[in-house]
Amino acid sequence: MLNTELQMSITTIETWSDLDLKNHVFLNLVDEINQVITPLITYFGLDSFNFHKTYNDDSQIRLSNTPNWYHYYLTNKLYQQSIFELPAYHYSKTRLIWSNIDTHNVILKEASQFGIKYGITLVEPVSDGCEFYFLGTTSNDQTVINKYLSNFHLLEKFITNFKNSGKQLLSLAEQHKIIAHDWQLNKLTFTPIHNIERIAFLASIYGFEFTSRELECVPLLLKGLSSKQIAERLKISFRTVEVYIENLKRKTGTYNKKELIYLLDEKFN
Repeated sequence: MLNTELQMSITTIETWSDLDLKNHVFLNLVDEINQVITPLITYFGLDSFNFHKTYNDDSQIRLSNTPNWYHYYLTNKLYQQSIFELPAYHYSKTRLIWSNIDTHNVILKEASQFGIKYGITLVEPVSDGCEFYFLGTTSNDQTVINKYLSNFHLLEKFITNFKNSGKQLLSLAEQHKIIAHDWQLNKLTFTPIHNIERIAFLASIYGFEFTSRELECVPLLLKGLSSKQIAERLKISFRTVEVYIENLKRKTGTYNKKELIYLLDEKFN
């Protein structure tokens, strides 16, 4: 039985190696995780499962059934080289085959030393952050990739089921949220490509000629971020953001920020 009668807390650390990871709850629920992911193992051969959730306040939780690999990943600061280790607002719903991620060559090479080879990452934005499901296999059979590529709908069903059958696991992990300061040293950029491309496509249909920077502001406005927060996210000045918003209002024929956001929500959500 899992003991979930613990007080929720957030621990702030400088680096993940500051934790006693080998004894931390994140890496010590292997049997419980394997019970939940049995269908993945049985039908897809996806026997490596790693999960993390990044909350809107940059705190994180993690779960793994490959603790040796995840311990290595965290203590060697490989999270500073991952496009999946950025603030939650960066992401839209995405499915990425590991071999297609150019920036992950080092991580994939290191993971292979632990027997983890072919896999896929499912990125799921949620209201309080973003969830990441890393589904991998220790099999040498490359045809497994074709199997899950042609069965995305089943993997979607798995996510829904995991949130239900794995509710206790998630609840227990949530009681031990971590904020690691050096996590923010990740210098990779992951502009929400799918989201931006979708918005750019729709903008062209509606006849809105937004610049690339104005397009980047749209999903952030829709998330309710202030001009100051958008400036921090995009690493530009507050005044520049205000100019972009004025341009968006002019181009959409709206007269104030509230009206602009209403129109953006109607057109792009």
